[in-house]
Amino acid sequence: MPKKREPFRLPQAEGERETQATKAYHAVRAMILRCELQPGSAINDRFLTEKIGYGRTPLREALLRLAGERLVIFQRNQVIEVAPVEVSEVNSLYTLRLHLERLAWRLWLENASSKQISRLAHTFDAVPALTREGDVEGLLHLDFEFHSQVYQECGNPFLTQALYNLSGVTYRLWFMTNTNDVKAQAATARSHTPIIEAVRKRDARALDTEIARHISEAYDAIMDKFRVNTVSRIGEIPIQLLTKEESNGLRDA
Repeated sequence: MPKKREPFRLPQAEGERETQATKAYHAVRAMILRCELQPGSAINDRFLTEKIGYGRTPLREALLRLAGERLVIFQRNQVIEVAPVEVSEVNSLYTLRLHLERLAWRLWLENASSKQISRLAHTFDAVPALTREGDVEGLLHLDFEFHSQVYQECGNPFLTQALYNLSGVTYRLWFMTNTNDVKAQAATARSHTPIIEAVRKRDARALDTEIARHISEAYDAIMDKFRVNTVSRIGEIPIQLLTKEESNGLRDA
């Protein structure tokens, strides 16, 4: 069986060795993000230790780390739960992602080489083949590969880590709302074209506009799927864009 893609794991530094606790963390995190452990479900220590092949001590360290990412919750009665997904949290997630990505893309564009731009521009070359194969998850992988290049190359390790954490939660939302519509996923991949055009022109203002549009539309699409699937109670919660004054300050900085 081919290994499942895990595009939202921060690449390991060359020569870095992983402890059992780190390996357990990545294994459980992947299960949560792929909804193999359902939101709101109780975590069974014995089941997980058998499933991932690590002892209770590495597992406990992994769960503590995941709690720091708000992916698991330690309850007062010693029950550990997979964090549920509330609509208000989706809004908070995309609001934060909106502004962190705008910063990351701005930093990246300032120093991006021609080689880096070319690599980014060719990220979606495999879209036609993946569409023919009906590989919806493969198309999603390209989407996050596109964004993660900028996360890795923005030059700010704190920003890189924060965006990888956010992208992981976004991945879980995709699994919760995925309809296996290959045409829709291919259209999402193609929607990155205006971003690529702005990058090629090194037009920072146009790039900022396109990133804001892209993430706002992604938020709207997720919320629409929540409404259709009745995953949770829905309210009218618009994504929190910058005020006119803040936006002008960002462009002029």
